[in-house]
Amino acid sequence: MTITIKNTTILFLFIVTSFPVLAQRDILLCAHQEEGVISLAGKWRFQLDPENVGMREEWFKGIKPEETIELPGTTDEQCKGAPERKQDGRFTRIHAYRGAAWYQVDVDIPKGLVGKRLVFSMERTKVTQVWWDDKCVGRDNSLISTQYFELGDCVKPGRHILTVRVHNGQEENPPVGGNHQTSDGTQTNWNGILGKIQIKALDDVWINDLKVYPEVDRKIAKVQVVLGNRLGGPLSGELVLKMRSWNVEKPHVLKPVVVPVKNVGQDGMVEFDLQMSDSVQLWSEFTPALYRLSVEFKGKARKRKFNDKKEVDFGMRKFHTIGTNFAINGKRIFLRGKHDGAVFPQKGYPPMNVEEWLRILKIIKSYGINHIRCHTWCPPAAAFEACDRLGIYILPELPHWGGVGNKPKVMEGDVEQKTEVYDNTTEYLIKEGYRLLDEFGNHASFVMFEIGNELGGDRQEIASIIESFRKYDPRHLFAGGANTFLWAPQLSTADDYWTTTMTGGSYGSGIYKNTQGKEVRSSYPNHNVGHVNNILRGTDYDYSSGIKGINVPIISHENGQYQMYPNYKEIEKFTGVTRAYNIELYKARLEAAGMSDLADDYFKASGALAVICYREDIESAIRTSGFGGFQMLDLQDFPGQGTALVGILDSYLDSKGLITPEKWREFCNDVVPLLRYESHTWTTSQCFQAKVVVANYGANDIYQPVRWELTDIAGKQIATGELASFKILQGELTELGNISVNLEFVTAPQKLTVTLTIPGTEYRNSYSIWVYPDQDKPLLSNSVKVFSSLSEEAKDVLSKGGKVLILPAKEAIPTSIDGAFQTDFWCYAMFRKYNPPGTLGILCDPKHPSLNEFPTDFHADWQWWRLLKFGRPINLATLPRDYRPIIQVIDNVTLNRKLGILFEAKVGAGSLLVCSMDLQRQQEYPEGRQMLASLLKYMDSEAFCPEYILRMEDLETIIKE
Repeated sequence: MTITIKNTTILFLFIVTSFPVLAQRDILLCAHQEEGVISLAGKWRFQLDPENVGMREEWFKGIKPEETIELPGTTDEQCKGAPERKQDGRFTRIHAYRGAAWYQVDVDIPKGLVGKRLVFSMERTKVTQVWWDDKCVGRDNSLISTQYFELGDCVKPGRHILTVRVHNGQEENPPVGGNHQTSDGTQTNWNGILGKIQIKALDDVWINDLKVYPEVDRKIAKVQVVLGNRLGGPLSGELVLKMRSWNVEKPHVLKPVVVPVKNVGQDGMVEFDLQMSDSVQLWSEFTPALYRLSVEFKGKARKRKFNDKKEVDFGMRKFHTIGTNFAINGKRIFLRGKHDGAVFPQKGYPPMNVEEWLRILKIIKSYGINHIRCHTWCPPAAAFEACDRLGIYILPELPHWGGVGNKPKVMEGDVEQKTEVYDNTTEYLIKEGYRLLDEFGNHASFVMFEIGNELGGDRQEIASIIESFRKYDPRHLFAGGANTFLWAPQLSTADDYWTTTMTGGSYGSGIYKNTQGKEVRSSYPNHNVGHVNNILRGTDYDYSSGIKGINVPIISHENGQYQMYPNYKEIEKFTGVTRAYNIELYKARLEAAGMSDLADDYFKASGALAVICYREDIESAIRTSGFGGFQMLDLQDFPGQGTALVGILDSYLDSKGLITPEKWREFCNDVVPLLRYESHTWTTSQCFQAKVVVANYGANDIYQPVRWELTDIAGKQIATGELASFKILQGELTELGNISVNLEFVTAPQKLTVTLTIPGTEYRNSYSIWVYPDQDKPLLSNSVKVFSSLSEEAKDVLSKGGKVLILPAKEAIPTSIDGAFQTDFWCYAMFRKYNPPGTLGILCDPKHPSLNEFPTDFHADWQWWRLLKFGRPINLATLPRDYRPIIQVIDNVTLNRKLGILFEAKVGAGSLLVCSMDLQRQQEYPEGRQMLASLLKYMDSEAFCPEYILRMEDLETIIKE
């Protein structure tokens, strides 16, 4: 054991203002001590101050007693406010208030606390000013850390008045840009005081700070104790340390250690190494072992005896990088992350207790997530503690989304860029960063740290801030921010990793230049960028070209964002401080469009396609060798920024019923069996070829073969096999071999399933492929006439009772829009300037006879990719209100267009079928030939007998000559 005693003033800072405010570090870590604590939870006197007259009228000398409020809590919870105008782009607060609010309580100080230093603290609040009796004792504007105020050391026993003014309005906000710490779009911009609210009595000598720096390679825990000493004379005594792991089956108990303390001056720091031995239990996502260190100081100063205790939980872990991979304790891992935007619609603020965070995080972890990125906000201590226990890697951010150093160059017409910057933004960010690191730095789960989201301004200033944080607390990995300088992405030399959407080119206002091959996520605001909607390569696409030449781990920034139609049954859940008036509005719009009966089917079909897109997005990242991870947006819905219903869970973290956690974990887990093949569609003349790869980011090497099985639609086995491997290496992608199956004897057309399993484990994965008969271009029936427009000849055939199939050219369908396979990115309302299709997949009846020869579900899947991407949905708004197409393209909640790509009608004496799937140019692909064959066979059968009658003049509004 080594012992170093240092006299320093750096770790005992006082904030110099016109008020005697207690320094953050002076009492930061005393909150865990419960002796001499006066809890202030309960009823307080209360008064709103919308005209901001309280200071002038000196409300701190007494608030009208007729109003009260329960703390901890918020004004929204207790109906202290007024309803907002109904919002269409986010949830609506039903008791909103922004501005100053005054909280006041009487405090009885017992005689036993006389002579003690009294410190008032609030775990989480907004911009505050505090008075003890009628004396102002300080101001604070931290949004993320506990606020502390020294009440004095000469407080008389008896009754005193404590007054707190909390301001949550724009006028007094800290100098930071739009963020989720204060956003009405997510947790709401509440006013109140949350968490622990208390007065703590302290001696003149105390343990001021306690930090643990784990050094896994040396098997030691470097302990740093800072002793506070207000007496000013030399301090002597001893530190008694006790430590044990506490959340494991067999605790590791260390022998108590006594460290002598001799002649330590004011603000003395004692550092020493605790040897953990070979029995050390490491913390990771696989084994989240936590140690509890208890430190007791016994000593003397100026002939007075002092005793103080403090304890802290920490984990023996080393979170680092190996090449372009992240690693925990020397093992390569893959970050399967989710964006967290502080979505709490019931109470409007994050839970402050560990139990509720454990519930939330267990749900998230059940979907294979091992990482959370907190977008421009920092959760409370309870969240960190829950992540510690569950083995989840957490990345908090400072509450800033804008410029640093100077204003970013404005991109005209861009709807994403935020440019807010203030003269003292940098100063505030540094102060908040140090406070965050001090308060939460010991948590094992706190492994990464960033300034904020999509920053701009001065690259060097951002780098300097990060370097200062790294020097201050090297226990974490650091980066300037997520997707910084998004319009001109460039890796900063100060960053340990790079969270970005692309690694080159430029971007602005929906226009991408020189970005091809530099993308590291699957979808973008411009629907012509991103591989899910633009590059069809089976399951053989990855981001290897995007990360080429980058020497740090890449994280895919906010990947996914696949929108789905609302589930209107969710509306009834909103019984708390918010209402889903936005979703109610969307429901009303669909009713006005005459399609309310389709709402539930829209939700299920769009949701099913979104899951398919998310899977490809996630697997693309996992099958990229050397990729760092992803931070999907999102596992749950995001209620703000226009309302982005992008989650497989709703805003309450309840499942939408689209996919089970078990099925999701097939492709989002620490170990994922992967199948790489070049096409989703095949013919009976082909041999199905695929490569089997296992991504093993689990705890250990795997000594198991991988079994594969090909089954038909009824589950009957067609072929099976086993790929042996001596060892599937931990932290790597291991290629096990190839699968080859002759499809000659497969009954076609049919959807087949390829399933991979690792025996004796939970790890499995399954893939769908579609097999069609080998055929040339389908032969036309004599009874069916095919046209590319509503020509005079086509009209003539219809008038004579004939059968007409129109495969319209683009020029013939003026009400048509661009096609798309994927569901709309984020939400149409936000990105409509970029002219996206705005569609959410298709809805069809798989049993409709027109699809008898084209196996499908009620929603789109990969066999539809070319037909939807190159097809053109036709707006049928001019047709009768009750008319419905055979295959309906689902529209977004803003436009609610009736869109079709396959529809039929009785026109005059004839029968008409219209298909706008670009089938003329899809005949070189098996799915294109098969769709045409299915339609022709249908039209040549007795089943083709359209019932709905359309007038020729109605038809001419959507199809031209």
